[in-house]
Amino acid sequence: MKNKSRRIKGVWLMWLVMIGLALPALPARADAGFSDVDPQKNSWAVGSIYLMAQKQVLTGYPDGTFRPNQTISKAEWTAMIYRLFDKYRPNLYATGLQKIDGFADVSPEHWAYKPISEIYSHSFNWGVYGLSNMGQLTFRPDMQLTRLQLADMLYSFFDTRLIDRRMSPNDICSVVSDFKDISYKMYADKNQYEDAAKTDGRYDAAGSAATLAGEVLPVLFLGTGKSDCSFGTDAFSNAQASSLASLQASGIMTANELGYFRPLDKVTRAEAVTILNRIYNYLSKNYWLGDYTTIQLDQTGAGSSGGSAGSGGGGSGSSGVYNPDTSSYYPDWQDTGGDISGSWSNDSIVNVTDYFDDKGVLTKNLQNGEIEAAVQPKENRYLTVDLKSQDKVDLYLILDGKIAFLKQEELPKTIELDGIKLVGFRTLQRNPNPMRVGGTTATLTVKLSVDKPDTSKPGKKK
Repeated sequence: MKNKSRRIKGVWLMWLVMIGLALPALPARADAGFSDVDPQKNSWAVGSIYLMAQKQVLTGYPDGTFRPNQTISKAEWTAMIYRLFDKYRPNLYATGLQKIDGFADVSPEHWAYKPISEIYSHSFNWGVYGLSNMGQLTFRPDMQLTRLQLADMLYSFFDTRLIDRRMSPNDICSVVSDFKDISYKMYADKNQYEDAAKTDGRYDAAGSAATLAGEVLPVLFLGTGKSDCSFGTDAFSNAQASSLASLQASGIMTANELGYFRPLDKVTRAEAVTILNRIYNYLSKNYWLGDYTTIQLDQTGAGSSGGSAGSGGGGSGSSGVYNPDTSSYYPDWQDTGGDISGSWSNDSIVNVTDYFDDKGVLTKNLQNGEIEAAVQPKENRYLTVDLKSQDKVDLYLILDGKIAFLKQEELPKTIELDGIKLVGFRTLQRNPNPMRVGGTTATLTVKLSVDKPDTSKPGKKK
């Protein structure tokens, strides 16, 4: 059953992965299972829970539980950031007007005083602080974060590197307008736009957007439609839209397959782990990780603790390589003969940096990076994929978090999706040629269909 051409080293993280932190609680042993983390219900999260537990980035509760469905506060989120990104201390090193001397509601005796006081400077523009009735700067450390509040906060984290500067305002407008539950308004008239930004009460006396009130403030755009859309002067709208679109494109925080972002849902410990681990992988992929942390996560440990993480057997489907021909799962330890060094488990995460046209065709010069794209099959049951290029380029498919590897010689190929909700694509140049002038151009073509397509060649008897 082994297929050497499809060997992929490492124990893969799921498409969604998670990290959390319990407040004052005894550290959970990295080699012990959490009694309330079900390997079936929480299969998408198990690997990351144990991965982070090994480094004590998260701890469980003294009773041996993780409590994945418990919501998190701003203070808890901050403590998780502080532990994982141990070099990231913006306010500690801030000077002058960027320095925040303290928050009225976070005393030196607060359990999270050190993380809060060392991270948040005035460079955090949205979702972090506000004013009390007495005009004092407040943090609200015990506020349970909603998904939208966290998305707003992430705009300012890591020197705004989570924001994709390659996306134009029109691109951002197109992405945000597709969310079913994010309110937006478009104005063709600039004066009407300005009036809306000034009169809907979105800013408090400190000039901060009222994101801490748990509202979904409309995102304001200038234009007449998706193809004619730009930013106006409302800084909060521009920031929130940029954050939502960038987080969707990078896969860090996304809407579900129906287009719902769930902005007012509270962030659970499970989701917090997912988001934090994706941020780590995103920074690593872009070679920025060294700016923020000295912690090296041992990806081979993901999902391997005590067998409860489903690392050994293919039956759980929680790790391994998905073979589209046989619909079987081949666990990595079997494919690699036990050698799981040098893993790159973040590749089971779907990142979207490139987009198909309306005919399902995507052409890119790989000198600018590999193709990374995705499609949602919806009601379609079959996917036909093809890849053409000047040099040999192979293809990874990410099918709801499981990896399929296809050599270019195997393409075109038709795959039965069988309930798959999301298909990601990532190219891999087989032997990159640095001497090729202008780089290698690849064309990826996909076609979705309800019925199985006829793959017989012309003239061949059926």
